[in-house]
Order: sequence, then C-alpha cells, then structure tokens
Amino acid sequence: MVENNKIGLGSFRKNRTERPVSFNPENSAEARRTMPNDTILEHPEKRLSSKDLPKSIRLPLDTHSAISTLASIQNKKIYEVVTDIVENYVKDLPPQSKKLVRNNVEAIKNSKV
Repeated sequence: MVENNKIGLGSFRKNRTERPVSFNPENSAEARRTMPNDTILEHPEKRLSSKDLPKSIRLPLDTHSAISTLASIQNKKIYEVVTDIVENYVKDLPPQSKKLVRNNVEAIKNSKV
C-alpha cells in the first residue's frame, strides 16, 4: 500500500495539483485617486445680477475690505474673488473632503437645472 517508501497522506495521493500561478496587481505600489483635477466652482460666462446671487454671508469688516480690495486690483466682482479663494482652498483639502464638496456643488447645480 505504501508507494516508494512514503509515509502519511503523500503515500495515498497519486495526482498532486500544482500551486496556481500568483499574479501581483500592477498598480499595487501606487496609491492614486481617480478624482478629476478640473475645477469644482466655475466662473459664469456673464456677470451675475443680484437675482442670480440669492445667498449672502456675514463677514468681518476687515475681511470684506481685503476681498473688495482684491476685487478692485484684479478688476473682478467680489463674488468672483470669493470663488477663486474657495477654489484654491478646496484644492488643498484631502480627497475625501474634496469629494464631499464636489458632490454638494453638483447637487446644487443639478437642482437648478
């Protein structure tokens, strides 16, 4: 019953299966997100009127003064300067927070359409 003087289960098994070939993923060492790099907030083509700007925010006087000075230096409206500031801030956020901001902005855009 024992073949070739083997002891144990190896003596009973005639057909041994070979270990399957293992494949390593190609991008395993690279931690890359699929977040698009385009801007989240877009500047409108035309200048917005007060009916297009329904929300208002309260700012300290010195912050408002700085924003309005930036707007006059760059020859932009205040809302355009605020959009630029927010866009730069969002670029520096971690990917999870950036995705939340993107989803909320897209939900607002889709609700207006």
